[in-house]
Formats: sequence, structure tokens, C-alpha cells
Amino acid sequence: MEFIELSTDCYYFKGAVNIGYIVNNDKSKGMLIDAGLETSAAKKVIKQLQNEKLPLTHLFISHAHADHFGGALYIQQNYDVHTIAPALEEAIMRNPVLEPIYLSHGNYPLKEMRNKFLEAPAIRVDEICAEGYIERFPEVHFIHLPGHSYNQHGILFRGILYAADAFLGIDVLAKHKIPFIVDARRNIETLQKLKEIEVEGMVPGHGSFVTRYQEVIKDNLLIHETITVKVHEEIKKSSRSGISLENLVAVMLTNYEVAPPNLGAYSLFRTAISAHIIQLLEEGSVAYKITNGRPVIFSASYMA
Repeated sequence: MEFIELSTDCYYFKGAVNIGYIVNNDKSKGMLIDAGLETSAAKKVIKQLQNEKLPLTHLFISHAHADHFGGALYIQQNYDVHTIAPALEEAIMRNPVLEPIYLSHGNYPLKEMRNKFLEAPAIRVDEICAEGYIERFPEVHFIHLPGHSYNQHGILFRGILYAADAFLGIDVLAKHKIPFIVDARRNIETLQKLKEIEVEGMVPGHGSFVTRYQEVIKDNLLIHETITVKVHEEIKKSSRSGISLENLVAVMLTNYEVAPPNLGAYSLFRTAISAHIIQLLEEGSVAYKITNGRPVIFSASYMA
């Protein structure tokens, strides 16, 4: 895990999951931005901060996915940190079984869904944030970035935006094929918002720090908009017979050459594809009805 200085008092730990770090002028306050997947990541971060004699007084968790707060409990157990998180996301951090629950359609999850990738250790949250500023670290500007998660927030500090998973690096986009989101419309709105923000650079949750971020964000927009179009095309192909939700997910996974190795991975892709379907339903481009005991989706023109 490489510790990289971006500008004065702005750093990040580059890894599979990036972890940000900022420090105020007099070096009395230091904030970690996310905590990685597990304890081993947190230990590396703490060791590096100790070596650099940098403070750790605050911990901000951008959203409640296990790969972003799995290392937080170890940090809380070893540092007196004031932990901050957005509303709703904090409820999942305090009750992490909620992530495998929502990925299981609300059912209590199978044992195989309860792993470190989908369920991090529970942590406490000392303060709930919204877009804007907080008294304890007034130099930090919290930015609302929903779509990938319900109430994800990033941090803007001295010209650097720590954007969490609001966008992905180019190499990561290619790897994921169908990026995880929970709300397609808000995801697009967030990407459009990022395009308009003027900063020196952005740190994604996955991928490298970028200064020419508009180009990367355009690529992210294209990927998500293309997925929505392809979902709509598959629904229109079904004509009057419609297509079941399960079959539509299967077709999309096949078309994108995605073969989930287990139920957990499948549930992530199903949720992402469902987000695009919901966007089309909300727009009125498609409609659904319950046929033979299952939801079937039609192009709106066939529902008239």
C-alpha cells in the first residue's frame, strides 16, 4: 500500500481500496477517509502514520460497503478517533448484517453471504454528517454523492476531492463491466455533478488519483448510460410477451460475459442491473405486471 502526497496536507494510501488522509495546518487533527477491507489494511495505515509522525484524530466512512469500513473497528480499538458517517449509511455500519440482508431481497441471509466482502465488523458512529461542514473539522467540506450507495458522501479538502465510489478508475471500469449501483438516476446525477466541480484532482475509491477527471467521469457516464440502453433493448426484444426479471438479469450477465462465482457476487450484479430497470420504470419507458406469479417487464408501448 503506497502512501502518496497529493498536495499540502492531502494524501492517500493507494491500494485495491484507496484510503484518504488529510491533516490540518498545525498538525493537531488528522482524518482518515475510509478504512479498507480488513484489519491488515488498517494496520498498514496506522504504521505509516506513526512513521511520519502524523496525527489520527478523526475517521470518516464515506459509505457502508464492507470494503470501505472493514478496517474501522481495529482503528477504533487502537485510536481515540471521532468517527463520522452519513445518515442511513451509519445505520448499516452499526448493524452490518443489513448489507447481506438487502442483497438477499430482505431475507435473513445465507451463511455464504455473511463474509468479509459483504459484512464488516460493526463500528460506532459518533457524528452523522450531511453535505456541508462540521464544527470539529471545519476545513472539511462534505459532498453528497449518492447512486453507488444510498447516501454516499465524499470530502473536498484544499482542492482535492476524495470521491469514494462515485466514479471508478478506467482500469477498474473495464474489470467490473457492470459497476455496482443501487440508484441509476442518482448515480448519473452524481457523475454530472462531479463533472461540474472545479478541483485540482479527485481520488476514486478504486483506481488512481486523476487531475484530468472530466475524461474519466465521461467514461463512467458512458458505461452506465450504455448499460441502461442495453437493458431497454433487451426488454424491447421481448415484444408483447415481456421478460422476467430473472431472465433479464441472466441475459445481461451473458451479454457482458460475466460469470458470478457465487451467490454474493451474483447478488451484486443483480442489484446493479435492477437499478437500471428501476430507472426505466420510473421514466415510464418500460412497465411491469405480475404474470404467472412473477414480475414480467415490457416495453411501455406494449402495455397501452
